[in-house]
Amino acid sequence: MNRISASQLVMMITIFLYSETAAFLMAPISKTASYSAVISMCLGGACGFVIILFSASLARNNPGEYFAVFGREIVGKWVHIPVMLLLAAYLIHRAAMGLRNIEDFLMVNHLPTTPETVIAILLGLAVALTVRAGIEAVARISEVIFFVNLIIIVGLTPLLLGIELQLPMVHAFVTNFDIVRTAAGTYQATPWFGDAFVILFIYPHFKEHIKTGRMVFWGVCFALTLILSYLIPSLLAFGPELAGNMSYPVMEYVRTLRIADFIETLDPFLTILYIPAVIIKISVLLYAAVISLTRLFALHDHKPLSFAITAIAVGYSIHFADNVSELLYFMTVFWPTYALSMQLIPAVYWLIAKLRGKGKAFSKEKEPQSQIK
Repeated sequence: MNRISASQLVMMITIFLYSETAAFLMAPISKTASYSAVISMCLGGACGFVIILFSASLARNNPGEYFAVFGREIVGKWVHIPVMLLLAAYLIHRAAMGLRNIEDFLMVNHLPTTPETVIAILLGLAVALTVRAGIEAVARISEVIFFVNLIIIVGLTPLLLGIELQLPMVHAFVTNFDIVRTAAGTYQATPWFGDAFVILFIYPHFKEHIKTGRMVFWGVCFALTLILSYLIPSLLAFGPELAGNMSYPVMEYVRTLRIADFIETLDPFLTILYIPAVIIKISVLLYAAVISLTRLFALHDHKPLSFAITAIAVGYSIHFADNVSELLYFMTVFWPTYALSMQLIPAVYWLIAKLRGKGKAFSKEKEPQSQIK
Protein backbone atom coordinates (compact mmCIF):
# COMPACT_ATOMS: atom_id res chain seq x y z
CA MET A 1 0.00 0.00 0.00
CA ASN A 2 1.21 3.51 -0.79
CA ARG A 3 2.31 5.53 2.20
CA ILE A 4 2.74 9.25 2.80
CA SER A 5 6.00 10.55 1.32
CA ALA A 6 8.18 13.32 2.69
CA SER A 7 6.87 15.93 0.24
CA GLN A 8 3.27 14.94 0.93
CA LEU A 9 3.90 15.27 4.66
CA VAL A 10 5.24 18.80 4.22
CA MET A 11 2.22 19.83 2.14
CA MET A 12 -0.27 18.20 4.49
CA ILE A 13 1.25 19.88 7.55
CA THR A 14 1.30 23.21 5.72
CA ILE A 15 -2.41 23.01 4.87
CA PHE A 16 -3.23 21.61 8.33
CA LEU A 17 -1.55 24.52 10.12
CA TYR A 18 -2.38 27.31 7.70
CA SER A 19 -6.04 26.73 6.91
CA GLU A 20 -7.96 27.39 10.10
CA THR A 21 -5.33 29.70 11.58
CA ALA A 22 -5.42 32.10 8.62
CA ALA A 23 -9.20 32.05 8.54
CA PHE A 24 -10.12 32.40 12.21
CA LEU A 25 -7.12 33.48 14.33
CA MET A 26 -6.45 36.81 12.63
CA ALA A 27 -8.99 38.84 14.65
CA PRO A 28 -8.23 37.39 18.12
CA ILE A 29 -4.47 37.71 17.81
CA SER A 30 -4.72 41.22 16.34
CA LYS A 31 -6.79 42.31 19.34
CA THR A 32 -4.56 40.55 21.86
CA ALA A 33 -1.07 41.29 20.52
CA SER A 34 -1.70 44.49 18.51
CA TYR A 35 1.32 45.26 16.30
CA SER A 36 3.22 42.45 18.05
CA ALA A 37 0.90 39.94 16.39
CA VAL A 38 3.51 39.11 13.73
CA ILE A 39 6.15 38.32 16.37
CA SER A 40 3.59 36.39 18.44
CA MET A 41 2.63 34.31 15.42
CA CYS A 42 6.26 33.43 14.70
CA LEU A 43 6.96 32.58 18.35
CA GLY A 44 3.76 30.54 18.49
CA GLY A 45 4.94 28.63 15.43
CA ALA A 46 8.30 27.96 17.09
CA CYS A 47 6.69 26.73 20.34
CA GLY A 48 4.24 24.61 18.38
CA PHE A 49 7.16 23.12 16.46
CA VAL A 50 8.73 21.99 19.75
CA ILE A 51 5.45 20.34 20.81
CA ILE A 52 5.28 18.51 17.48
CA LEU A 53 8.88 17.33 17.83
CA PHE A 54 8.08 15.52 21.09
CA SER A 55 5.27 13.65 19.37
CA ALA A 56 7.43 12.86 16.35
CA SER A 57 10.28 11.61 18.54
CA LEU A 58 7.94 9.39 20.54
CA ALA A 59 6.40 7.91 17.38
CA ARG A 60 9.79 7.47 15.66
CA ASN A 61 10.92 5.03 18.35
CA ASN A 62 8.05 2.70 17.38
CA PRO A 63 7.44 3.47 13.71
CA GLY A 64 5.60 0.26 12.86
CA GLU A 65 2.90 0.55 15.51
CA TYR A 66 0.20 3.02 16.49
CA PHE A 67 0.52 5.09 19.65
CA ALA A 68 -2.80 3.64 20.84
CA VAL A 69 -1.04 0.25 21.01
CA PHE A 70 2.56 0.90 22.10
CA GLY A 71 1.67 3.62 24.59
CA ARG A 72 0.43 1.04 27.08
CA GLU A 73 3.95 -0.40 27.30
CA ILE A 74 5.24 2.98 28.50
CA VAL A 75 2.75 3.90 31.24
CA GLY A 76 0.75 0.70 31.70
CA LYS A 77 -2.55 -0.46 30.27
CA TRP A 78 -4.85 1.02 32.93
CA VAL A 79 -3.29 4.47 32.63
CA HIS A 80 -2.95 4.46 28.86
CA ILE A 81 -6.55 3.56 28.00
CA PRO A 82 -8.13 6.52 29.87
CA VAL A 83 -5.47 8.84 28.48
CA MET A 84 -6.15 7.64 24.93
CA LEU A 85 -9.88 8.17 25.41
CA LEU A 86 -9.10 11.67 26.67
CA LEU A 87 -6.93 12.40 23.61
CA ALA A 88 -9.55 10.97 21.25
CA ALA A 89 -12.15 13.21 22.91
CA TYR A 90 -9.85 16.20 22.36
CA LEU A 91 -9.40 15.34 18.68
CA ILE A 92 -13.18 15.10 18.24
CA HIS A 93 -13.64 18.34 20.17
CA ARG A 94 -11.04 20.06 18.02
CA ALA A 95 -12.70 18.83 14.84
CA ALA A 96 -16.08 20.05 16.13
CA MET A 97 -14.59 23.48 16.79
CA GLY A 98 -13.28 23.60 13.24
CA LEU A 99 -16.67 22.57 11.87
CA ARG A 100 -18.39 25.26 13.92
CA ASN A 101 -15.95 27.87 12.61
CA ILE A 102 -16.80 26.94 9.01
CA GLU A 103 -20.54 26.84 9.74
CA ASP A 104 -20.49 30.35 11.20
CA PHE A 105 -18.26 31.59 8.39
CA LEU A 106 -20.65 30.33 5.71
CA MET A 107 -23.73 31.61 7.52
CA VAL A 108 -22.29 35.10 8.00
CA ASN A 109 -20.76 35.51 4.56
CA HIS A 110 -22.61 33.34 2.04
CA LEU A 111 -25.60 31.39 3.40
CA PRO A 112 -27.42 33.66 5.87
CA THR A 113 -30.84 32.08 5.30
CA THR A 114 -29.71 28.45 5.34
CA PRO A 115 -30.32 26.53 8.61
CA GLU A 116 -27.13 25.79 10.49
CA THR A 117 -28.09 22.12 10.81
CA VAL A 118 -28.22 21.73 7.03
CA ILE A 119 -24.77 23.30 6.62
CA ALA A 120 -23.37 21.09 9.39
CA ILE A 121 -24.77 17.90 7.84
CA LEU A 122 -23.40 18.70 4.38
CA LEU A 123 -19.96 19.50 5.79
CA GLY A 124 -20.08 16.40 7.97
CA LEU A 125 -20.88 14.21 4.98
CA ALA A 126 -17.87 15.57 3.09
CA VAL A 127 -15.63 15.00 6.12
CA ALA A 128 -16.95 11.49 6.78
CA LEU A 129 -16.30 10.38 3.21
CA THR A 130 -12.79 11.85 3.37
CA VAL A 131 -12.03 10.10 6.67
CA ARG A 132 -13.37 6.83 5.30
CA ALA A 133 -11.07 7.15 2.25
CA GLY A 134 -8.03 7.10 4.55
CA ILE A 135 -5.13 9.35 5.42
CA GLU A 136 -3.26 8.60 2.17
CA ALA A 137 -6.18 10.05 0.20
CA VAL A 138 -6.14 13.10 2.46
CA ALA A 139 -2.43 13.56 1.76
CA ARG A 140 -3.02 13.47 -2.00
CA ILE A 141 -5.82 16.04 -1.74
CA SER A 142 -3.51 18.22 0.36
CA GLU A 143 -1.02 18.29 -2.51
CA VAL A 144 -3.62 19.80 -4.83
CA ILE A 145 -4.78 22.37 -2.27
CA PHE A 146 -1.16 23.30 -1.48
CA PHE A 147 -0.31 24.13 -5.09
CA VAL A 148 -3.58 26.02 -5.62
CA ASN A 149 -2.86 28.14 -2.55
CA LEU A 150 0.72 28.70 -3.68
CA ILE A 151 -0.32 29.88 -7.14
CA ILE A 152 -2.97 32.23 -5.78
CA ILE A 153 -0.69 33.65 -3.08
CA VAL A 154 2.09 34.32 -5.59
CA GLY A 155 -0.39 36.01 -7.89
CA LEU A 156 -2.23 38.08 -5.29
CA THR A 157 0.58 39.10 -2.92
CA PRO A 158 1.76 42.04 -5.08
CA LEU A 159 -1.86 43.19 -5.30
CA LEU A 160 -2.44 42.79 -1.54
CA LEU A 161 0.69 44.78 -0.75
CA GLY A 162 0.02 47.52 -3.25
CA ILE A 163 -3.59 48.51 -2.70
CA GLU A 164 -5.46 50.09 0.21
CA LEU A 165 -2.52 49.82 2.63
CA GLN A 166 -1.33 52.41 5.12
CA LEU A 167 2.37 51.94 4.43
CA PRO A 168 3.50 54.53 7.05
CA MET A 169 2.20 52.08 9.65
CA VAL A 170 5.04 49.67 8.85
CA HIS A 171 7.34 51.24 11.44
CA ALA A 172 4.73 50.47 14.14
CA PHE A 173 5.69 46.79 13.95
CA VAL A 174 9.03 47.79 15.50
CA THR A 175 8.23 50.83 17.64
CA ASN A 176 5.06 49.42 19.28
CA PHE A 177 6.60 46.26 20.70
CA ASP A 178 4.94 45.20 23.97
CA ILE A 179 6.33 42.16 25.77
CA VAL A 180 3.11 41.50 27.70
CA ARG A 181 0.98 41.60 24.55
CA THR A 182 3.56 39.49 22.72
CA ALA A 183 3.50 36.83 25.44
CA ALA A 184 -0.31 36.76 25.45
CA GLY A 185 -0.41 36.47 21.66
CA THR A 186 2.20 33.71 21.68
CA TYR A 187 0.19 31.75 24.25
CA GLN A 188 -2.87 32.18 22.05
CA ALA A 189 -1.11 31.11 18.83
CA THR A 190 0.94 28.16 20.13
CA PRO A 191 -1.86 25.57 20.35
CA TRP A 192 -2.98 26.34 16.78
CA PHE A 193 0.42 25.12 15.64
CA GLY A 194 0.72 22.45 18.34
CA ASP A 195 -2.35 20.72 16.88
CA ALA A 196 0.02 19.07 14.40
CA PHE A 197 1.01 16.73 17.27
CA VAL A 198 -1.64 14.63 15.53
CA ILE A 199 1.19 13.07 13.50
CA LEU A 200 1.81 10.86 16.54
CA PHE A 201 -1.43 8.99 15.83
CA ILE A 202 -0.86 8.49 12.09
CA TYR A 203 2.90 7.87 12.06
CA PRO A 204 2.70 4.25 10.75
CA HIS A 205 1.28 5.67 7.51
CA PHE A 206 4.54 7.50 6.75
CA LYS A 207 7.19 6.00 4.51
CA GLU A 208 10.15 4.39 6.24
CA HIS A 209 13.26 6.46 7.05
CA ILE A 210 11.37 9.71 6.56
CA LYS A 211 13.04 12.63 8.38
CA THR A 212 9.98 13.78 10.27
CA GLY A 213 11.60 16.64 12.15
CA ARG A 214 12.91 18.25 8.98
CA MET A 215 9.58 17.81 7.16
CA VAL A 216 7.68 19.33 10.10
CA PHE A 217 10.08 22.28 10.17
CA TRP A 218 9.44 23.07 6.52
CA GLY A 219 5.72 22.57 6.98
CA VAL A 220 5.66 25.09 9.84
CA CYS A 221 7.75 27.56 7.81
CA PHE A 222 5.48 27.35 4.76
CA ALA A 223 2.38 27.66 6.94
CA LEU A 224 3.79 30.75 8.66
CA THR A 225 4.58 32.30 5.30
CA LEU A 226 1.00 31.84 4.11
CA ILE A 227 -0.46 33.09 7.40
CA LEU A 228 1.71 36.21 7.50
CA SER A 229 0.81 36.97 3.88
CA TYR A 230 -2.73 37.56 5.19
CA LEU A 231 -1.97 38.95 8.66
CA ILE A 232 0.43 41.73 7.67
CA PRO A 233 -1.77 43.29 4.91
CA SER A 234 -4.79 43.13 7.25
CA LEU A 235 -2.93 44.99 9.98
CA LEU A 236 -1.65 47.57 7.51
CA ALA A 237 -5.11 48.10 6.06
CA PHE A 238 -7.20 48.33 9.24
CA GLY A 239 -4.82 48.61 12.17
CA PRO A 240 -4.93 46.16 15.12
CA GLU A 241 -7.91 47.73 16.91
CA LEU A 242 -10.30 47.66 13.97
CA ALA A 243 -9.00 44.29 12.72
CA GLY A 244 -9.40 42.85 16.22
CA ASN A 245 -13.07 43.79 16.31
CA MET A 246 -13.89 42.27 12.93
CA SER A 247 -15.09 38.70 12.69
CA TYR A 248 -13.06 38.00 9.54
CA PRO A 249 -10.59 40.85 8.86
CA VAL A 250 -8.95 39.07 5.91
CA MET A 251 -12.33 38.65 4.23
CA GLU A 252 -13.20 42.30 4.83
CA TYR A 253 -9.88 43.41 3.39
CA VAL A 254 -10.19 41.26 0.29
CA ARG A 255 -13.68 42.67 -0.29
CA THR A 256 -12.20 46.16 -0.66
CA LEU A 257 -10.00 45.12 -3.59
CA ARG A 258 -11.06 45.78 -7.16
CA ILE A 259 -9.09 44.31 -10.05
CA ALA A 260 -11.42 45.29 -12.86
CA ASP A 261 -15.06 46.02 -13.58
CA PHE A 262 -15.79 42.36 -14.26
CA ILE A 263 -14.37 41.23 -10.86
CA GLU A 264 -16.15 43.27 -8.21
CA THR A 265 -14.89 41.29 -5.21
CA LEU A 266 -12.37 38.55 -4.52
CA ASP A 267 -13.89 37.07 -1.38
CA PRO A 268 -15.42 34.03 -3.19
CA PHE A 269 -11.88 33.04 -4.19
CA LEU A 270 -10.84 33.24 -0.54
CA THR A 271 -13.77 31.04 0.44
CA ILE A 272 -12.75 28.49 -2.19
CA LEU A 273 -9.31 28.37 -0.55
CA TYR A 274 -10.54 28.20 3.03
CA ILE A 275 -13.29 25.59 2.94
CA PRO A 276 -11.42 22.62 1.35
CA ALA A 277 -8.30 23.38 3.41
CA VAL A 278 -10.19 23.43 6.72
CA ILE A 279 -12.06 20.25 5.73
CA ILE A 280 -8.66 18.59 5.23
CA LYS A 281 -7.62 19.63 8.73
CA ILE A 282 -10.86 18.34 10.26
CA SER A 283 -10.48 15.07 8.34
CA VAL A 284 -6.95 14.54 9.67
CA LEU A 285 -8.11 15.18 13.24
CA LEU A 286 -11.06 12.80 12.95
CA TYR A 287 -9.01 10.14 11.16
CA ALA A 288 -6.50 10.26 14.03
CA ALA A 289 -9.34 9.78 16.52
CA VAL A 290 -10.94 6.99 14.48
CA ILE A 291 -7.74 5.02 13.86
CA SER A 292 -6.68 5.38 17.51
CA LEU A 293 -10.01 4.05 18.79
CA THR A 294 -9.89 1.27 16.19
CA ARG A 295 -6.47 0.08 17.40
CA LEU A 296 -7.27 0.67 21.07
CA PHE A 297 -10.25 -1.68 20.91
CA ALA A 298 -8.54 -4.13 18.51
CA LEU A 299 -10.98 -3.61 15.65
CA HIS A 300 -10.00 -4.74 12.16
CA ASP A 301 -11.07 -1.72 10.10
CA HIS A 302 -11.55 1.98 10.77
CA LYS A 303 -14.27 2.51 8.17
CA PRO A 304 -17.30 1.50 10.31
CA LEU A 305 -16.30 4.12 12.88
CA SER A 306 -15.82 6.93 10.36
CA PHE A 307 -19.46 7.97 10.05
CA ALA A 308 -20.22 7.45 13.75
CA ILE A 309 -17.32 9.60 14.99
CA THR A 310 -18.01 12.27 12.36
CA ALA A 311 -21.68 12.33 13.40
CA ILE A 312 -20.61 12.97 17.00
CA ALA A 313 -18.38 15.85 15.85
CA VAL A 314 -21.18 17.33 13.73
CA GLY A 315 -23.69 17.15 16.57
CA TYR A 316 -21.18 18.66 18.98
CA SER A 317 -20.39 21.49 16.55
CA ILE A 318 -24.03 22.58 16.43
CA HIS A 319 -24.22 22.86 20.22
CA PHE A 320 -20.62 24.04 20.67
CA ALA A 321 -21.63 27.66 21.34
CA ASP A 322 -24.74 29.78 21.15
CA ASN A 323 -23.24 32.39 18.83
CA VAL A 324 -20.04 33.61 17.17
CA SER A 325 -19.11 35.85 20.12
CA GLU A 326 -19.35 32.98 22.60
CA LEU A 327 -17.24 30.77 20.33
CA LEU A 328 -14.60 33.49 19.97
CA TYR A 329 -14.51 34.04 23.74
CA PHE A 330 -14.00 30.32 24.33
CA MET A 331 -11.22 30.08 21.71
CA THR A 332 -9.45 33.11 23.18
CA VAL A 333 -9.79 32.58 26.93
CA PHE A 334 -10.31 28.90 27.76
CA TRP A 335 -9.26 26.81 24.79
CA PRO A 336 -5.47 27.56 24.71
CA THR A 337 -4.97 26.11 28.20
CA TYR A 338 -7.07 23.03 27.48
CA ALA A 339 -5.38 22.47 24.11
CA LEU A 340 -1.84 22.80 25.45
CA SER A 341 -2.57 20.39 28.31
CA MET A 342 -3.64 17.78 25.74
CA GLN A 343 -0.84 18.48 23.26
CA LEU A 344 1.83 18.08 25.96
CA ILE A 345 0.69 14.58 26.97
CA PRO A 346 3.00 12.95 24.35
CA ALA A 347 5.89 14.91 25.91
CA VAL A 348 5.08 13.25 29.24
CA TYR A 349 5.09 9.83 27.53
CA TRP A 350 8.41 10.68 25.87
CA LEU A 351 9.93 11.66 29.23
CA ILE A 352 8.65 8.52 30.96
CA ALA A 353 10.00 6.36 28.13
CA LYS A 354 13.41 7.98 28.48
CA LEU A 355 13.45 7.57 32.26
CA ARG A 356 12.41 3.92 32.01
CA GLY A 357 14.99 3.22 29.31
CA LYS A 358 12.37 2.32 26.74
CA GLY A 359 12.10 3.68 23.19
CA LYS A 360 13.93 1.91 20.37
CA ALA A 361 14.72 -0.97 22.70
CA PHE A 362 10.99 -1.49 23.19
CA SER A 363 10.33 -1.80 19.50
CA LYS A 364 12.95 -4.57 19.33
CA GLU A 365 11.29 -6.45 22.20
CA LYS A 366 7.86 -6.47 20.67
CA GLU A 367 8.42 -5.89 16.96
CA PRO A 368 4.77 -5.53 15.96
CA GLN A 369 3.96 -4.53 12.44
CA SER A 370 0.66 -2.70 12.24
CA GLN A 371 -1.82 -3.64 9.56
CA ILE A 372 -2.64 -0.36 7.91
CA LYS A 373 -6.06 -0.28 6.38
